[in-house]
Amino acid sequence: MARRKSEVQKAAEKAVKKTHTATVVLVVLFFLIGCIGGVFVSMQLTKNDKFELKGDKTVYLQIGEAYTEAGVEIVSFGKDISAKVTYSGDYDSLDTATEGVYQIVYKVEDLRWGNFQRVRTVVVGNPDQGEQTDPADVTHTEDGNGEE
Repeated sequence: MARRKSEVQKAAEKAVKKTHTATVVLVVLFFLIGCIGGVFVSMQLTKNDKFELKGDKTVYLQIGEAYTEAGVEIVSFGKDISAKVTYSGDYDSLDTATEGVYQIVYKVEDLRWGNFQRVRTVVVGNPDQGEQTDPADVTHTEDGNGEE
């Protein structure tokens, strides 16, 4: 069964047939310029963005020594959003009177950073309970074995 074309379909086909080659070229050209411009603007907006730990990534403390939170620096689309950070992991249970390894997780809800996070490790005391040898104190013999 042959299907008859509606007037709208006929008009659309006629308009497409009449589209000049220069018009198609201009549409494609403007589309490409728009894409390149969008990439350039996006790069300019985010060029100084960062999500960095302030201080050391790993902090070593003696048992009973106070821990001072150094925080993070978060810049998203040129704005400082460090105040929006949430702390999790061992942040609330960090006890410098108890030997152990604690991890503090920093997250922020933001379009730019999404589910991105940073982690700081806090080592209290010597949780390995093994003797730590400073690599500078090891001498090597000719056969390659280390002696203290």
